[in-house]
Amino acid sequence: MNSRRSEKKEPHGPRTFYDVRLDLHGMFCEEAMRKVEKTIGANPGSSILVIHGHGGGVLRNAVRNALRANKLPGVRAYVFGEDINAPGLDGVTIIYT
Repeated sequence: MNSRRSEKKEPHGPRTFYDVRLDLHGMFCEEAMRKVEKTIGANPGSSILVIHGHGGGVLRNAVRNALRANKLPGVRAYVFGEDINAPGLDGVTIIYT
């Protein structure tokens, strides 16, 4: 008798409470910002966890400066990870569309 169970495959990485998880690691700034804009436009009414990492802060600053300057259409609100003690702290930003 074969007792092999059907196993569900879990998505890679930790589970989150956000609708969309966007990892920008390894991207150049312009490429990352295009990806952020595209993700915002494709996911109205969603919460988007943007993982930009700590590093030198180039991606973090690009994302956060664009949010502060209202340069990303479709954004209702945003929160910096360190302000809500989110996993990743200042390496993540949450965007609400």
